[in-house]
Amino acid sequence: MNTHRRPPDTFAPVSKPEPAFQLRSPAKINVFLEVHGKRDDGFHELETVMLRTNLYDVLRFEATTCDALRVRLADYSLPALTATFPLDDSNLILRAARALRERTQTRHGAVITVNKQIPAEAGLAGGSSNAATTLLGLNRLWGLNLTKQTLHETAASLGSDINFFVEECQSALCTGRGEQVAPIQTSGCFHFVAAQPGSGNSTPEVFRQLEFADVTDRRRIQSTIQALQRGSTAHLQVASFNRLTQAAQQLNPEIAELMHNMKQMTDRAVFMSGSGSTCYIMARNQREAGRLKARLQHLNCRWLGALNVR
Repeated sequence: MNTHRRPPDTFAPVSKPEPAFQLRSPAKINVFLEVHGKRDDGFHELETVMLRTNLYDVLRFEATTCDALRVRLADYSLPALTATFPLDDSNLILRAARALRERTQTRHGAVITVNKQIPAEAGLAGGSSNAATTLLGLNRLWGLNLTKQTLHETAASLGSDINFFVEECQSALCTGRGEQVAPIQTSGCFHFVAAQPGSGNSTPEVFRQLEFADVTDRRRIQSTIQALQRGSTAHLQVASFNRLTQAAQQLNPEIAELMHNMKQMTDRAVFMSGSGSTCYIMARNQREAGRLKARLQHLNCRWLGALNVR
């Protein structure tokens, strides 16, 4: 009997592919983001804490009998959505699928249908999450059985936030340009009420607007991590920080106006996720989040939602 076992990542299908299934593609929120400077490769050196939220897109994966790759929307009736969701080669879903095929030298095809719920240009990493979910989904659809390390390497070649979603953890400290992921063991549940102004942000433009600080308070990120580990919303609210906030406000005055109005209406500290434009406040529990969201119903904003991290 041949007892030789196939080594990992020989890039040949080692399990029976599934014909169709769907996966959730979650949004993230940043509760800490520091930028330490520009790297030789043109990216910025980051130190950020990300949380996986209960807001998500749904991606449906279907096998095909040819090698075509196709992305489509579940609902084409929303003009605002179709205008912000490209179906050409700039789509991160297609780029992720092609990168996976190139890495494995396979010629599988797929139809990926996206039910979008995460707003675009919001600092919630909807595109990055979709790309990571595509890597995970096609690994399963095509029966590749690739290791997590191989998926991480492929993700790092595509963008900076994608590795966080490949890791499939609830929270993590992400460093480098965001591709180095160290999971954080959180306690309890964290609640947020988030809103997006009428216009979104371009991440590269926000970074170009950034003025670097000379000194980083190392205690602040440690306090952020400890607050998550202890399940303390009160301590998280004190520790949270985003270096990109001022640059984003200068680039997009609607963010400054939204943050001001949210603070006035709730008497809570207001933070920004990623490079914007989503702004959020923290709540002690789900009931309080509902009350705070109700207070903000009349905000002049594009999107308003209650998010949680369990």
